[in-house]
Amino acid sequence: MIAISAHRAGETPEAYEAAAAAGADYVEIDVRRTADGELVAHHDDRARGIRLARASYRELCVAAGRTVPLLRDVLAAIAGRAKAQLDLKEAGCERAAVAMAVDALGPGGVVVTGRGTDALATVKREFAGVRAALSLGRSWYQPAGLGDAFPLGRLRACGADWVAINHRLARLGVLERCARHGFPAMVWTVNAEEPMRRFLRDPRVAVLITDRPNHAARLRHAL
Repeated sequence: MIAISAHRAGETPEAYEAAAAAGADYVEIDVRRTADGELVAHHDDRARGIRLARASYRELCVAAGRTVPLLRDVLAAIAGRAKAQLDLKEAGCERAAVAMAVDALGPGGVVVTGRGTDALATVKREFAGVRAALSLGRSWYQPAGLGDAFPLGRLRACGADWVAINHRLARLGVLERCARHGFPAMVWTVNAEEPMRRFLRDPRVAVLITDRPNHAARLRHAL
């Protein structure tokens, strides 16, 4: 059965817990580190103009106008409910983040995604049983490069188990190319119903990443 990962699940540990309760098998957690070493769940590298890498955790929360979830609190919230998709947003935090996730969920409860081949290679070398997926493609306003269209060398170099492909890039032959060489796919971010149905029927897809995990779970059950 194709798994479902809840994308951008929320801004509090309770929101991540709710995403798991909505039927998601994985909850995506964007991982960054503050200047004082705290691992946080935060998508962007800035909060209202302040760079996370130069701000303490306290300064980040003040800038964001909210309590930014700590990675350890999010992991505790989903433990026993869902697995973690750790999306590494920057280099250098992979060891600490994956070690924390493995302690909370076990190696089988973690998949690591990211564009950094060195970080993924570190994960595969140092954490037995943890899956890694090389991320391919960009947002709609960022065209994909040739390295994303022809990723086999990078996939093999970092030891990735899976490939995480933007849904537009997946339809341009990259999904087929990766599947032909033994790399199951995580496809992101799929929110419209027709492509959601199509990918949920596709045996080349291992995980569907979506902002609508409850709807995807209902469709999967119906299919």
